[in-house]
Amino acid sequence: MIVHLTAFALAVGLTLAALGMHYEALRVLSVVPQAARISARLKTLVVIIGAIAAHIAEAAAFAVGYWVGEAPLHLGRFAGGGQLEASGQLGPLQLFYFSLEAFTTQGVGDVYPVGPLRLVASLEPLAGLILIGWSTSFTFVVMRRYWRLKSEATVKTPSKGLD
Repeated sequence: MIVHLTAFALAVGLTLAALGMHYEALRVLSVVPQAARISARLKTLVVIIGAIAAHIAEAAAFAVGYWVGEAPLHLGRFAGGGQLEASGQLGPLQLFYFSLEAFTTQGVGDVYPVGPLRLVASLEPLAGLILIGWSTSFTFVVMRRYWRLKSEATVKTPSKGLD
């Protein structure tokens, strides 16, 4: 029972860390492109690249969490993939691969956790789905702000004079 509570605490901690990372990334991305002297479309591209970088960093945080759960905390292990190291554990790149797979809800299933570590792997896709949705919403707002069609910019408002 204590092992499951530890796995749950790890999952909640990683989710809160990813949420904080994402909040800060979007906060920076809401300010930096505005200050840059680049075209509106390039500002949108900066936001999209920044959001992708934030997602990669968040998945990397979960990968570190899997390592902590697997090695020091002994919350379980990983199976499959044929990439186990001599210690019987996944290497850093395989943990990152699994984390990206879980974060994006791709779920190939060639590598999977065994034991209470499954709880962390069950909550990561939920966090990833919400954070990716947040990025999508944020990108939409940025695009509405910066992507004005030329036809919209040249449309004249009707005069307020008498007809």
